[in-house]
Amino acid sequence: MGKQMFRYSTARFNSVLMTLGVIRIGTLHDFRRIEHRTGIRDPKEGKKNITHYIDSLFISDLNDPTYRKSIDFRALETFSAIRIDKAKARNVTIKNIGLSRPFDHPDCFILCTSRFCSKETMRQFEGAESCLEIVGIEDFYRALTETLNSITHVIFRGIHKVKYQSREEVWNGRDWGAHPALINDPAFEAQGELRAIWQPTARTPIGPIITGNYKLGDFCRIVSL
Repeated sequence: MGKQMFRYSTARFNSVLMTLGVIRIGTLHDFRRIEHRTGIRDPKEGKKNITHYIDSLFISDLNDPTYRKSIDFRALETFSAIRIDKAKARNVTIKNIGLSRPFDHPDCFILCTSRFCSKETMRQFEGAESCLEIVGIEDFYRALTETLNSITHVIFRGIHKVKYQSREEVWNGRDWGAHPALINDPAFEAQGELRAIWQPTARTPIGPIITGNYKLGDFCRIVSL
């Protein structure tokens, strides 16, 4: 996480945050709603799909440990695609197999900010006309987490940079790649988005929360662009 963090909104909303500490905390699944403005809505938020294609894989003896080094063989295990009996696995040929695993991350609370401070960045958010810098980052999020916990119990999962990439991802051979809650379309890369994430502990549906903590304004300042 960088040392600077900026929030773009209307002048009215940023003023209310500065003076009263009132702020709206959104959710991952709420970003999917088409009612949101450009730069915020994305019907695929929290979703992605990982694929791997096997052109041809020949296994003469499954007990041979050298097969563990093959990305195709490891993909069969990782994607739980085929279960092969080691005692009977001799001279097995696998061809033209496409593997796929979809991800749809559970809903969570999210507050979005930006690493960048510029008029160009502000233009990425439809309707934004004001820029606010969070200058006391640790104090701001500590106070905000306390406030959220007074409403519903959450676990703060930190602040993370968004990765701008396709939601159709080819398996890297090691793990499941970018976290589905931290992906956005490359067209929005100029936003330089940071996401603070809170995981609810209850398994009940959640929605955006408008809450307030008078301390929040003490950790922010309005930036002139």
